[in-house]
Amino acid sequence: MSRTLSATACIVAATVLAAPVRADERTITCESRNFRYSYCRADTDNRVTLSRQRSNTRCQLWNNWGYDKRGVWVDRGCAADFRVGHRGGGGDAAIAGAAVAGIAIAAAIAANKNHHTDTVPSWAVGTFQGYDEAERTNVELTVYPGGSVSGLADGSSFSGAWEDGRLQAGRKRFRVERSGNGFVATEESGRGYRIYFSRAGGGY
Repeated sequence: MSRTLSATACIVAATVLAAPVRADERTITCESRNFRYSYCRADTDNRVTLSRQRSNTRCQLWNNWGYDKRGVWVDRGCAADFRVGHRGGGGDAAIAGAAVAGIAIAAAIAANKNHHTDTVPSWAVGTFQGYDEAERTNVELTVYPGGSVSGLADGSSFSGAWEDGRLQAGRKRFRVERSGNGFVATEESGRGYRIYFSRAGGGY
């Protein structure tokens, strides 16, 4: 391990151990007004549960609501109260801190080798529409800031993910390039057909 990497790992470990290990549990309200997508920022620690539905529209996880470590999203009329984070305290904080520190060191090593980020570019966040010629169906796709993806094709819903400039949509994987007010998705299974997506109605 290089001297710089060793120092980085030590600094990261010390910082994590000194900082609170868990995000305290709290409740936030997130609402899809006029059936539009909304993203409510919160430190979720990747732990979210729906505690109270406020909308007449039924809220279904990964269909019209979901979350990532940065917040909670809702869409298509879902409105609800969500519990985010952990219940505070606990005697296992030191053990958890050591585990998190180990993860942080591993992350520092990985970052030293490859400056990777899982952030979705702003031009790719929002709702887009396209036509899948291979399946002969219209596709509506929503890409969320944390990288989760939901969509509708031929009346059926699907989920997926955005990572490293690639889009996993249902069973298919695409290479993505920005184009105009949307993007071009090139299928990677060998057929290599393209779907042109345009931002829907002004979008996000």
